[in-house]
Amino acid sequence: MGVLEQAARFAHDHGRTVTSGGSIWSYYRLGAGPVIVWLTGGTRRATLGFALLEDLSSDHTVVTVDYPPMRTIDEFVDALDAIRAAEGVERCVLVGQSYGGFLAQAYVAARPEVVTQLVLSSSGPADYPRGWLPVMYLFIGLVRVLPVRWVRRLLMRVVRRVVTAPESDLASWQDAFRRTVDDLGRPDIVSHFAVPADVMRRRLVTPAAFRTWSGRAAMLAARNDPTQSPKDQKRLEALLGRPVRLVDLGDRGHTALLADPRGYSALLRQALAPA
Repeated sequence: MGVLEQAARFAHDHGRTVTSGGSIWSYYRLGAGPVIVWLTGGTRRATLGFALLEDLSSDHTVVTVDYPPMRTIDEFVDALDAIRAAEGVERCVLVGQSYGGFLAQAYVAARPEVVTQLVLSSSGPADYPRGWLPVMYLFIGLVRVLPVRWVRRLLMRVVRRVVTAPESDLASWQDAFRRTVDDLGRPDIVSHFAVPADVMRRRLVTPAAFRTWSGRAAMLAARNDPTQSPKDQKRLEALLGRPVRLVDLGDRGHTALLADPRGYSALLRQALAPA
């Protein structure tokens, strides 16, 4: 069974929907035990993490969500609140992979009473200065005016740069990501930049936003991840105002959950364990 076929099976077995703000949000629930909410990366489709999520579900309730087009972080916060309400989840561990780490930090800032632990994977601090706003607005403008096929090609160049998977499966994974990116519409890609721009403009992720949060924090980082810096841990500690446990992903790369799902799952459990 191919990658997308396995992702489709995962969606069939575990898929649910909720309506929030007039949009239908697809999400997935599986397993039983302490609740982990998994926020996927920039390709916006959580089902690609099927192997990891099923492994985690052996001793956790796992909730994960696809991202429809949205323009503000409030839309995301409201949707995740609606999913939690539908599933009876009052408190949870929140894990953000790559772009999902940005969303995770914004959610903790908005709902500090909900999140018992924040884990960032292949993701850095989200306290981008407003000086980045012109860059984000430029990207939004280009996505709006360029032919969408060009935009998808540019996005795939970025994806190919960061995707890591076993050599025997790499072609299958790259094809799966290509087909996933080809399914993204212009509003999806605008959303990728519009939500961070909203957070930056409103300065929602700052040290002050985490002062009432009582949870723990950890991060998983690979030595060969081109998106991360050795300074990320210290910067994240300054942002969150507490120690951040660092778990080494070795040379598994940016998409360690694809390169070694079981090994990644074991390291994630290590990050979740009390220090």
